[in-house]
Amino acid sequence: MACDYKTLEVEIESAKGLPYVNHFKRMKSYAVVYIWDIKNNLRSNRETSSVYKVDGSNPTWNYKVKFHIDFASAKQNHYALVVKLKSRRNTHGLPDKYIGEVRVLISELLEGSDNAAEDKIRVTKNVQTSPEKFQGELAFSYNFGKPIPDPLTEVNITKKKRVKDVAWKMGKVVIAIVL
Repeated sequence: MACDYKTLEVEIESAKGLPYVNHFKRMKSYAVVYIWDIKNNLRSNRETSSVYKVDGSNPTWNYKVKFHIDFASAKQNHYALVVKLKSRRNTHGLPDKYIGEVRVLISELLEGSDNAAEDKIRVTKNVQTSPEKFQGELAFSYNFGKPIPDPLTEVNITKKKRVKDVAWKMGKVVIAIVL
């Protein structure tokens, strides 16, 4: 049984008033966008915007990304759009600094769109910088495409089988070489 999917097109436009997390160098902010489910499982690839180097606390990206959303699960509050904001650090291999994030239920986006496939809807959300603190705003726009059948499931299953087969064959080769 194939599920109906919708294409969710998101454009991460800009942010303003973000906290300045770099103390010694200019803040170089970027966004990481993905879909998360209610069981804290990643449901899509993590898509990363370009690094904005001019004014890190008021960046502009205009970064577009598409996701295929299981429409039935999305209606039941099972998925959320997550946009994590980070600051690039090029110092001694240290990890990039966390600025904050925005989480929006896909069902909330569906309600806001009234299932209109043509119109882009612009939204501004507060950026959560810690469990109890919000600072800054993230502006993005989105729209949903028309429902499509799920051609991705069969492809993903085939890819997983191929990976398992290759791993199995590689394991045999390694064992043969060791013996």
